[in-house]
Amino acid sequence: MLVTAVGIPMLWMGEEFGKSPRPTPHQPNKLQWSLLKNQPNHELLEYYKQVILLREHWPALYTENIEFIHENPEAKVIAYYRWSDEGTRAVVVANFSHTYLSGNSIPKFPAAGTWHEWMYNKIVEVGEEGFKFDVPEWSAQVFV
Repeated sequence: MLVTAVGIPMLWMGEEFGKSPRPTPHQPNKLQWSLLKNQPNHELLEYYKQVILLREHWPALYTENIEFIHENPEAKVIAYYRWSDEGTRAVVVANFSHTYLSGNSIPKFPAAGTWHEWMYNKIVEVGEEGFKFDVPEWSAQVFV
């Protein structure tokens, strides 16, 4: 969500590989480089690298253009549309609940056609009436 939102993303040093961002006042807060020896921490760093590359190479994600196209407070789901003057576009769908949502749909999806779901690397065809997709718990999907 952070790298798809409007504005410059801010990360605490070490957050990209799982270091706790809780600094202790007036105490040195050294980076725990040894965390990178752990597979989950290393995978998290690789994930951050890929997400940062997506933002860096997808102009829609560094403009101020945003439109919220779907909000469902009961299901804790939001979706927003980002676009650039160059013609790139992105739709972000986020599930902030502990429930796996099956057959989710966004009625106001910005355009029919072929979209690439970046997080899970899937190609999807969106019709004029939209399409149905699953959104795992505590996750987001980015359609570009």
